[in-house]
Amino acid sequence: MTTRQSGYRQSPFYWALRRHMEAWPGFSSTRRLMWDNWQDGIYQDYRNLAAEVVNADSVELHQYAAHILSSQAFAFNLFLPFREGKREALSRCVSRLVEDDLTIDRAVFEWVPPGHLLGEIDGERPAPGEPATAVDVVLRGRLPNGDCAAVLVEMKLTEKKFTHCGGRTSSNNHRTDVCQSARLFFENPRDCYLTRPDRKDRDRRYWEIFTQSHGSLQNAFSNANLDGECPFAYDMQQPMRNLAIAQGMVQEGMAQKTWHVLCAHDHNPDISGHWEAWQHLVGNATPAPFLPASEVIAAGEQEGLADWARYMRTRYRL
Repeated sequence: MTTRQSGYRQSPFYWALRRHMEAWPGFSSTRRLMWDNWQDGIYQDYRNLAAEVVNADSVELHQYAAHILSSQAFAFNLFLPFREGKREALSRCVSRLVEDDLTIDRAVFEWVPPGHLLGEIDGERPAPGEPATAVDVVLRGRLPNGDCAAVLVEMKLTEKKFTHCGGRTSSNNHRTDVCQSARLFFENPRDCYLTRPDRKDRDRRYWEIFTQSHGSLQNAFSNANLDGECPFAYDMQQPMRNLAIAQGMVQEGMAQKTWHVLCAHDHNPDISGHWEAWQHLVGNATPAPFLPASEVIAAGEQEGLADWARYMRTRYRL
């Protein structure tokens, strides 16, 4: 996710963090609000590791990865210490969050599932320019019985909301009545513009995945207002796609248990409200935990990463 924000009024939190970042020691750039190199925005001890991870995980760097408010850089800075270092404290932190005993083995960045899972792409990896849902961070681990588990983490820094659905306003969408009516959408979700990828003869599998997991699509989103618009007509479509990955992983045997969580800056006043709306939408059907960034920093500090923890708290005003 890029942190470039336009078209709406920013919060005092955004402006305070932006001014703080612009005054950060060593920041100078020929491009407005951008480091000259994206790695300059990474904690110095992990810059080489960040470059290695980009190659190893086939990470597609965001257009604004070098932005001083990049949420992708925030994700790297927050979770890179757990890529190769100790993970016991992070395991305890995440176990409390998901209310299950979880041992984290690895942190993976910008993970795109193979094409057969969501039906968004043709192969194992997206072709150049091929749209695909990526998970910001995946914490892969094990349950006490040895079963594979995964925590899919959506990262937000200064964003006010999630990414909006592009299908609702597409000139190629000839069924905008479905966007305007949750009742119509749930009656026949295949009429949704998102169902069929452009110029493809296959469907995306979002609705199929939720139906298989919950018995029906409406059961998966039990608190949707049937008298309102499609629940995914706006920014709820982004967590929906990530939840589809999480539940699809279980159905495909890629993990025996999964969770989709939000990790955001503790003081972002807006994104937490959108996450609460998401929690309400899924109701009791699916847990939707929130992980404050400060708790990840505290886990690293417990592993002896005092300098990194000091940097993170100072750099991001945490």
